[in-house]
Amino acid sequence: MSRIPRKLIRICVPIAVYIVIWQLLSMLVGSSLLLPSPKETAIAAYRILSTAEGWRSILLSVLRILFGFALGCICGAVLAILTSTSKTMAWLLHPLRTIIKTTPITSFALILLISLVSGYVPVAVAAIVVTPMIWRTTEESILALDPKLTEMGKVYFKPYQQFRFIILPQIVPQFFATASTALGFAWKAVITAEILALPKFGIGNQMFQDKLYLDYADLFAWTFLVIVFSVAIEMLLDSLLKKAGWRHD
Repeated sequence: MSRIPRKLIRICVPIAVYIVIWQLLSMLVGSSLLLPSPKETAIAAYRILSTAEGWRSILLSVLRILFGFALGCICGAVLAILTSTSKTMAWLLHPLRTIIKTTPITSFALILLISLVSGYVPVAVAAIVVTPMIWRTTEESILALDPKLTEMGKVYFKPYQQFRFIILPQIVPQFFATASTALGFAWKAVITAEILALPKFGIGNQMFQDKLYLDYADLFAWTFLVIVFSVAIEMLLDSLLKKAGWRHD
C-alpha cells in the first residue's frame, strides 16, 4: 500500500467508528430533538452551506479568529521579549499572565461587551486567550537560547544575521508548535464570545439561535462545521509553515 492510502485509512477508520457509535446512540435515544443522527446532521450542514447567510457567518467567524489569533501572537511575542530581557518587567507582568490564564472566557466577553461593539468582542477575547500561551513559550525559548551560539553569532554575523540564523531557529519551532495549539483555543474563544455578544453574523450567533428554537440538528451541524473548518485551517497553516521551512513537528 502506498503512503497516501495508509494515511487515509488512519484518518477515515476512526471517523467511521465514531459515526457508527453516533448512529447507534441516536437510535438508542430515539429522538432527533435530543440526539440527531449523522444523516440528519449532514442534511442540516448541507442546508447551511447552501445559503449566503451560512457562508457569511462562517467567513466572519473565521476572520475574527484569524485576527484575534494574529493579535494574540504579536502581543505574546512582545511581552515575552520584555519579560525575558528585564527582571523588573518580569516581576511586574508575570502576575498579569496568571490573571489572564485563570479568568474565564465568559468574564472577558461580558466585560468587553460593555465597551466594545459586539463584532469586536470575539476578536479581543481570542487575542486575550492566545497571548499568555505564546508569551510563556516564547519567553522560555528566549531564556533557553544557547549562550555559546549567541557569542559565536556576535563574532561572525551582523545583528540582523544573528537574529535570522542564530536566534530564530532556536525560537520558531516551539513558537509554532504552541501557535498550532493556540489556534484551537482561539476557535473556542471566538465561538463562546459570539454566543454571548451575539454579533449580527457569526457561528456563535447561529448556534445560539438554534439552541433557542430547539433546532438541534442545525446545532450539531454548526458544531460539525466548526470542527471541519478548524482542522482545515490548522492543516493549511502547518502546510504553509513547512513550505516556508519552519517545521515544528
